[in-house]
Amino acid sequence: MLKIHINKVDINSKNYYKNIINLTNLRYKKNKIKKIENYSKNIIYNIEKFKEKSLLFYLKRFENRTLKNIKSIKIDYKTLENEFFKLDNETKFILESSKNRIEMFHEEQKKNILKNWKILEESGNIMGQKINSIGRVGLYIPGGKAVYPSSVFMNIIPAKIAGIDNITVCSPSKSNNSLIFSSIFICGIKKIYSIGGIQAISSMFFGNKIIKKCDKVCGPGNIYITISKKILFGISGIDNLAGPSELTIITDNKSDPEVIVMDLFSQSEHDNLAQSILICNDYEFIESIELLIKKYIPFLYRKNIIYSSILKNIILIKVDNLNQAFNILNMIAPEHLIISINNGYEFFKNIKDAGSNFIDYKTGESFGDYNSGLNHIIPTNKNCKFSSPLGVYDFNKNLNFLKINNISFNKISNSTIKFSKKEKLYSHSDSIKIRI
Repeated sequence: MLKIHINKVDINSKNYYKNIINLTNLRYKKNKIKKIENYSKNIIYNIEKFKEKSLLFYLKRFENRTLKNIKSIKIDYKTLENEFFKLDNETKFILESSKNRIEMFHEEQKKNILKNWKILEESGNIMGQKINSIGRVGLYIPGGKAVYPSSVFMNIIPAKIAGIDNITVCSPSKSNNSLIFSSIFICGIKKIYSIGGIQAISSMFFGNKIIKKCDKVCGPGNIYITISKKILFGISGIDNLAGPSELTIITDNKSDPEVIVMDLFSQSEHDNLAQSILICNDYEFIESIELLIKKYIPFLYRKNIIYSSILKNIILIKVDNLNQAFNILNMIAPEHLIISINNGYEFFKNIKDAGSNFIDYKTGESFGDYNSGLNHIIPTNKNCKFSSPLGVYDFNKNLNFLKINNISFNKISNSTIKFSKKEKLYSHSDSIKIRI
């Protein structure tokens, strides 16, 4: 059996809360993050200043591609089409059925969220909000350690349903395969560039001769992509800070321990920095989970990544009762939460901070990554406290509007003049007075 240290915390131990905080923060050590920030800033600076020349340099350095002309990174629509028609029927069905379910979810989202509204006061004063789609959007499809056609759908579908016409897609050359190209093809996208990493993200923010500047850049990625988006935010918008992946599981001893272990592995196989956390009220169940982890890792397809992730980032937390889990959950604010307990939906009603939630014994998180319809581009690193999974709302903006008639003007102008004088902003008051 594999020898591996697994982090365990008992709620009755001294400083248990502080220990959990420290363990969840280990993968984001300040000195390590600072190094990544400085590394990213250097690439960002070069892309902004030298544009295409830097792109060619980084393509050689990171993707081992020597190109004479930067236009070679553009993938033509015919290539996408050809790759799709090479697929077998089963693969076509998997892609198209997943696309349909994701479209269904986001169409319903649009129907319930994106609404213009206005207030018509008795005086005839009109105010409200109008929704407009964002002009140009850049979407990043990761592909360093795996190929993610699912992320193609999760990015493109809500953007298209939100009404975005100008969509630019970037993905590393390692992802240049039939599944990625075919997924992009069936989404009807024609602007795709074979480039990844910080240099791709930066290019969508700054623009160059081949990639136009985007008003918003969306998509998941590793720690370098996430930090780069954070640095660049303000030059253009971003969706959220999504990556590396994380999962928390709340379980009782009625769950099948082998199912729970496979759920933990399903997140750990994404990245060395992926984090899986288990919260349970049964010590013997936790012990069985630990034994199964050690038993199965040597036989897993991505065992090296899983081993590294488990070694550094897994936490098994023992609570006395499941109600104690709420405080822990609100502190963790996980990207994904599996609620594998009896009457899980009632438990879910009290959850405040978790991106995507998977309720009851049969509902594995992997459904959310592929074809349930939910979007898998979700904030990480406690960002679910203030941010949401990617959706149609990320591709729109609200425009406030106001129309004042004579009656309303006479009613509120005096208070506006007096209020602005209280702030000593006299030109504000004068701009109202001159209208009288």
